[in-house]
Amino acid sequence: MRRFSFAIVTGLSVACFVPSFAKAQRTASENFMISSGDPGIQLYVRNKHAEGSTSFPAEKVVLFVHGATYPSETIFDIDLPGGSWADLAARKGYDVYMVDVRGYGGSTRPPSMDVAPTENPAFATTVDAVKDVSAAVDFILKRRSIAKLNLVGWSWGTAIMAGYTTANNDKVNKLVLYATL
Repeated sequence: MRRFSFAIVTGLSVACFVPSFAKAQRTASENFMISSGDPGIQLYVRNKHAEGSTSFPAEKVVLFVHGATYPSETIFDIDLPGGSWADLAARKGYDVYMVDVRGYGGSTRPPSMDVAPTENPAFATTVDAVKDVSAAVDFILKRRSIAKLNLVGWSWGTAIMAGYTTANNDKVNKLVLYATL
């Protein structure tokens, strides 16, 4: 009888849990390749938003940029129990974008990456990265017909996003600098 009671209680607990989990807003994702503005350099941009949503106010649009070690998806959209940071934001009504700076993730590898490190300069400087963020911001603003958006930078991305904001404050609603240099 004790085992039977335990099975019923366990079954009811699971039954009560599953519907609330199943009701969680599903997210949709889209991937884009956009021009960086430099010849031969394409940038990978990933978008996540609540499934079925296509229009967002400017205060609900956010662009994330990674640090110097890993591309954006591995930081902001990694499949963890409960979802990623991008999924969480999308389920809360945000239109989430992530950009990979040239040479990272899905973005074009600059030619300097094909030779020995001793024979080339850094493949992406902060100036290059700010240029890449600028291309991503312009793409998003045009795509969503908005004038401003929110920015989140992580690690090296804090210098990138701060640099971009300094030169383009009129396009930035809010700036978040996470794990600053």
